[in-house]
Amino acid sequence: MGESLIWDGEGGAPAMLWCDITAGLIHRSAPGMPTDGSADDTITLTPPVASFSLAEIGGCSGFIVSLEDRVVLTDVSGRLIRTVAEIPHSRVGLRFNEGKVDPAGRWITGSMNLFSGDPVGAFYSVSGDGDVRVLRGGIGVANGLEWSLDGRRIFFTDTSVGTIYTGAYSADGDITDVDVFIHGAPHDGLTIDTDGNFWGALYGGGKVVHYDSNGTELFAIDLPAPNVTSVAFGGADLSTLYVTSARENLTQAQLEEYPLSGAVFTIQTDVQGRQPTSFFTHG
Repeated sequence: MGESLIWDGEGGAPAMLWCDITAGLIHRSAPGMPTDGSADDTITLTPPVASFSLAEIGGCSGFIVSLEDRVVLTDVSGRLIRTVAEIPHSRVGLRFNEGKVDPAGRWITGSMNLFSGDPVGAFYSVSGDGDVRVLRGGIGVANGLEWSLDGRRIFFTDTSVGTIYTGAYSADGDITDVDVFIHGAPHDGLTIDTDGNFWGALYGGGKVVHYDSNGTELFAIDLPAPNVTSVAFGGADLSTLYVTSARENLTQAQLEEYPLSGAVFTIQTDVQGRQPTSFFTHG
């Protein structure tokens, strides 16, 4: 179950990073390597590895990771440095899902209900000193986080109701004036390009959809996998759109029809994304 694409273009060899949630793996996939993943560098953590991102930890590189019910810091080899926050879920059947670093370097992560779409999950903000705040409750399946180019608006998704929401986002990380941005499709991952337009993955829809800054669909790209999960820009000039997919929740017949389910795809675009912000903590 591929998720949480992050382009690492700093230092060393550039590569796209992504996680396999149920296997508990973080993959480092460099451009030009074998497409079967045999040359990927992998890190094994305690599953589920719901989402992760780059982190600057006391001047050293590492990862911020959402596991089932806690957020941890690891070094680049996956060695646990410390638990940043333990966040008890409101009931059995919830786990963390989406996560992304906000423009100020805070980790924003959301939970999902594994057994139903009941809105008992939430989005949380986790700071470098371990302060945890609930940003938004009443979420069934937290997904698709992104911010406007100026950082003043947040976009967040509840897949269970097929809706991407938007709201004003303050410098302190508060959300106000929430409204519907896009509704009516099984939205999952979301990313923005430097033109201020969006690219979204449709879980169960088998496509990536390109939207303008007002949420109007510009065009869609069909993929040979129905469960499309995450999208992010990468490559030398950040113009390649990477797309993850999942094999989970597919029948044997569907897997035979869509044998590339679970693959990571690339789409060359005529726009560019932006380098992800790193989570920041003094140590």
